[in-house]
Amino acid sequence: MKPKKIHLLLLLCSTTFISCKKEETPEPQPVPLFTQGKTAFIMNEGTFNQGNGEISFLNLNDLSIKNNLYGTYNNNAPLGDIAQSMTIIGDKAYVVMNNSQKIVVLTLNDFKKAASISPLISPRYLQKVATNKAYVTDLFSNQVSIVNLATNSVSGSIAIGTWTEQLLEQNGNVFVTAPSTDKVYVIDAATDALTDSILVTPGANSMCTDKNNNLWVFCSGSGTTHAALHCINPITGEVLKTMDAGTSTFSSGRICSNNAKDSLYYIKEDVYRMSINDVTLSNTPFLLFGTSSLYGLKVKNDYVMISDAKDFVQKGTLSVYSKSGTLIKQLETGVSPSEIILY
Repeated sequence: MKPKKIHLLLLLCSTTFISCKKEETPEPQPVPLFTQGKTAFIMNEGTFNQGNGEISFLNLNDLSIKNNLYGTYNNNAPLGDIAQSMTIIGDKAYVVMNNSQKIVVLTLNDFKKAASISPLISPRYLQKVATNKAYVTDLFSNQVSIVNLATNSVSGSIAIGTWTEQLLEQNGNVFVTAPSTDKVYVIDAATDALTDSILVTPGANSMCTDKNNNLWVFCSGSGTTHAALHCINPITGEVLKTMDAGTSTFSSGRICSNNAKDSLYYIKEDVYRMSINDVTLSNTPFLLFGTSSLYGLKVKNDYVMISDAKDFVQKGTLSVYSKSGTLIKQLETGVSPSEIILY
């Protein structure tokens, strides 16, 4: 065979081989379940010892709700007993299960369980304080637990001397409320040392920050002490304002800021709204409820979201209001809806 013909034959075979080679199909990328900036999660604590804690998802685009989120994406497995709180860190959600004595770690893109953190006695809230480190408050332990987020393990503890509730990190300091005392405790996140305490009204519960980075603490009061709202300079620890909130309250005492962080909303049986520049609290509610079962509060753009636990046995509701106080939608949740988490 002539060289020219051999060359043509080889070229034909090569072309045939290439044309028959199967093209590789790129791996499909998972579609995220939730759109950041348009998502709110509602913690449904459930009934004590019933193991019916769950999480609801509110789509802020159309105000549709999906309940039993954990069971839906985890083969109907129960989440546990008393879904207390949830903290989102990166692509993970850390769900604090109070009576189940653990923290369930979920992957946000598919909401599947990735890990579990224990042992814990009666965990309440988790706050990231440094790279791969978080603090966890506890109801029946007089200490704050230190959690290694890289290994999902409890790596130590900080003695407080009383049970602890919410936490906020500011400038390397972690502020911790202790409802059975008249103090907000301060922990140095770098050394894990308890460095200070700030004197406040008894029953310090919920906290938030404003646009000036000041710390606002709602205190429920005691039998003889009125409820109060304090504004604290987080750098000096100075109490800048103390505003009397009237008779002591046993409602949730939730407080949060709006997007601009120039207004505050808080629960004291009804829902109140104030400017951060106010020096006294209004006696006129922004939203009138007259019930101690209001359990969660969050403001996002034009929406004011409030959870109502009803009798803590039946399914509760999530009500969405406009900033002018008009009810937009009321949705059914799980049992005992409480904290609302924005994502």
